[in-house]
This record gives sequence, structure tokens and C-alpha cells, in this order.
Amino acid sequence: MKNRLILITKKIVVCLLVSTLIISCSQSSKLMKSGNYDAAIRKSTQKLKRKKQNDKEIVVLEQSYQKANDRDRERIGFLKKEGKPDNWDDIFAVYSRMAQRQENLKPLLPLHLEGQNRDANFEVVNYSDEIIQAKKNATEYFYAHALSLLNRNNKPDARLAYDELLRVKEYSGNYKDVDKELQRAKDIGTSYVLFKMKNTTGVPLPPSFEDELTKISLTDLNGAWLRYYTHEVKGLDYDYVIVVNMKNINVSPEAIKETSFTETKIIPDGFQYALDANGNVKKDSSGNDIKLPKTKTIFCNVIETYQNKKAIIAGSLDYINNSTGQLIKTDPIASENFFEHRSFGAIGDINALKPETKAKLGSKPVPFPSGFDMLLQAGQVLKGMVKDIIYKNKNILF
Repeated sequence: MKNRLILITKKIVVCLLVSTLIISCSQSSKLMKSGNYDAAIRKSTQKLKRKKQNDKEIVVLEQSYQKANDRDRERIGFLKKEGKPDNWDDIFAVYSRMAQRQENLKPLLPLHLEGQNRDANFEVVNYSDEIIQAKKNATEYFYAHALSLLNRNNKPDARLAYDELLRVKEYSGNYKDVDKELQRAKDIGTSYVLFKMKNTTGVPLPPSFEDELTKISLTDLNGAWLRYYTHEVKGLDYDYVIVVNMKNINVSPEAIKETSFTETKIIPDGFQYALDANGNVKKDSSGNDIKLPKTKTIFCNVIETYQNKKAIIAGSLDYINNSTGQLIKTDPIASENFFEHRSFGAIGDINALKPETKAKLGSKPVPFPSGFDMLLQAGQVLKGMVKDIIYKNKNILF
């Protein structure tokens, strides 16, 4: 019985190996039949690297290689016949693909078909001249077309020109003045945004206040075609202006409010003798005088002093198209800064106070912060709010 099981197991293993070989071969064959020639070539090549003598895979590789090259030649013929100058990029890509396909195959050659007693036929061609010419023509086209786009002097075309000049760099790193033209495309295609402050409250503010509020870092919001500036650069034309339009700046008066409350506590206060109806001191069973404990109530008056002051900055964040003066978008903004302080004093017997009340004693009124300092603190909060809004609205600028 044991020997029979071993025999059955061996048969299963053999069947699995044969099935795997059949499936592997059919995979590359199916890829070829579906027209996916390069995938079939890769699959067959991988198998032949492991086992070079495999007639079925060699045939698949031979046929796929020929079919792939035939299709690529037809594609090149069509592109050349079409005569479009922008086709040279595709022609270069196809020639490069054919050359790479050939290079990937070379380490395997020669491949011998034992069943047909011949070497597999793989055409080897030197594509260098064709690749160089296609590269030259593509470079010339991209460069000339990029200049044509730049001469239109608008942002969308300048950005397209930039991409085409990058292709020129890929083909020929130092072609003519490509670096200079890349910078020109960058300058024309970039949108420049000036961030500034505007006070429409009618309340005069020190220059240092506005300077502090404009100290906001926007460089991390810069994109490939968007640049933010917090200070005006002479000679630079801005496409957009983002204005923090302060419409309300207010600092409330210094307010002091006093409230008071009283806490009491009953404490021991000696003793007194118990008297009978006749006014005589009562005796206990041992003949001792009977004493009764006495208590008294103590009082403490707590005075709470509450100080408060408030500063507010409110307005809007306005997006303006600098060339047309059009208001693109506006968002409300507001920031408040509160000052609060509580102090406590006591008049009376502090032993009457609860522990939590007694812990508050000792604090004294403090000087009020200046209105300027409170506005600056409100401004710091406002800066964070403004930056968040600018980040959320970055897609409206282009």
C-alpha cells in the first residue's frame, strides 16, 4: 500500500511539472497571438535564460521578434509619410525601442532549433544613424515650437513651451540657448502674487504694527507656477494681489469689577455648666459638675476683583486680479484676544474659609496689557488664519 502511494505521488508531481511547462509555453504563445509581442519576447527570454534549449520558446521568440519589428517599421513608415514635424519624437521612441529590443536579445544568441536543425533567425540592424537623425529632428522641432509658443507671451503657452524645452534638454543638454529660454518660459509662465495689508478702519496704526502682521511666511505655498511675495519687489509685475483688508480694529476699555461673598464656620468656644431649674449646677452620677460645650460662628468676607480687556481685528481677505482690478474672491476674517485676571482679598477671620477659597487668596490685581500688545497677539492668530485661507484658495490662482 505504501509503495502504491509513493508511485501515485510521483505521477502527480510529474503531471504537475508537465502542466506547468505547457502553461508556461502557452503564456508566451498566447501573448504573441494577442499581438502583445514585446511581452511575449520578455516571457520567452526569461525562460530561455534558465534553459536555452527549448524549441517551442525559441520559435515564439523568433516570430514575436519579427512581428514586433515589422509593426514598428510600419509605424515609422506611416509617421514619416504623414510628414508632421512633431512626429519625430515618436519616430525616435520607436527606433529606440527596436534598438533596445535587439540589445536585450543579443546575450542569448545564437539560439539553435534542434527539431529543425537550424539557428533561429534574428535580424540584427544598426539603428544608430536613424536614432541620431530622429533625435536631431525632434530637438529642432521642440525648440522651434517652444519659441513660437513663447512669442505669444501668455502664461498657458509659456508653460507648454517650458515642457517642450525640457524635452530639448533631454535630447541635447546644451542645445543652443535652451537654458536661457527655459528661464524666459519660467518668467512668463509664473503667476506672481503680492500679499499686503490695508487699513480702512480710519484708526491710525504704528508702521511697526503693519510690519509685524505682514511677517508671514508664504514660501512653502509656492508652486511650480505660483510665487508669493510679502514685500513688493521693484520692477516685478504682479498678477494678483491678496489684501488683508482691516475694517474693524477695536480695543475695549480696561474693566474692573468687584464682587464679594461671605463664608462662615462654627468652631468650639469653651464650655458652660449645665444648670437645673433653680439655677444650680447639675451633677453627674459621680458628683462631678456637668459641662456643656460652647460654639461660636466666625465670618470672613471675600472680595473678588475681576479684570478684563478685549482686542479685535476683523475684516476680509480679498483676492484681486491686478491687471483688471477685478475682485476674484473675498473671505471674512476675524481674530480676538482676551485678557482676564481674577484676584482675591479677605476681611475677617480667614479660618472661616473653605480650603479651596483660602487657596485663592494672595493673588493681586496685575497691570493691564497695552492695547498695542493685545492687537499684536490677535494679529498672530490672524496670520495663521490668513495662511490657512490662502492655502485652501490656491487653486483659484493660475
